[in-house]
Amino acid sequence: MILAVESATPRGSVALASGGAVRAERFLPPGRQASEAYIAAVEELFSEAGARPGDVSCVAVSAGPGSFTGLRVGMSAAKGFCFGWGVPLALVPTLSGLASRIPGEGRSVCPVLDARKKEVYAALFRRVGEGVERLSPDMAISPEALLDRLPAGDVVFCGDGMERYGVLFRDRLGDRMSIVSGPDGLPAAGAVGIAGERAFLAGKVADPRSAVPAYIRTPEAEFRRMGNPPAGSGTVS
Repeated sequence: MILAVESATPRGSVALASGGAVRAERFLPPGRQASEAYIAAVEELFSEAGARPGDVSCVAVSAGPGSFTGLRVGMSAAKGFCFGWGVPLALVPTLSGLASRIPGEGRSVCPVLDARKKEVYAALFRRVGEGVERLSPDMAISPEALLDRLPAGDVVFCGDGMERYGVLFRDRLGDRMSIVSGPDGLPAAGAVGIAGERAFLAGKVADPRSAVPAYIRTPEAEFRRMGNPPAGSGTVS
């Protein structure tokens, strides 16, 4: 069984997954980005599912990009579970985990998370079987620049970035785009757990001692310590 932690956005969640399916899932109150909140939610999750820590073979965590604070808190909580239970850690890229929630074989999917500073975190994927095929690296990019990088044809968008920039995208793309809105279009621990189980079974796990989130751009506090202005857009593979 996989314990999953999703903390990349203010809508945090935890889940238990096994056999390619979500067994139980709990969502935290918005903005509850604290390790204690995740620990309490996991205790409630075990109680609901009739499970115990000994049933967990691996912890999966949404590894970014996303909220700097949220990612740090989620990673810290996930590592604590790994150390306490003696299990490995599976790192699941936040955007691919979100894209995997959108059904439709062969569809082009573009998760868009609000990155503040007039940028979004985004990437392009194609639905293939039970998972997704990556078509681009994760990006911290302006919405206008993202529109210039989209492939020809229809694209399905999801993520909280569409709440702020959906009108802009619609003006440019018209009927080429569709949006999965509401809870179904946001990151969720269940998807992280299913992806984490695949990674665990394939032996693609990380050492909890050295694992770090994929921030994409450097946290502003670090730039201030170095005496530099906040970062602009960039990409990672």
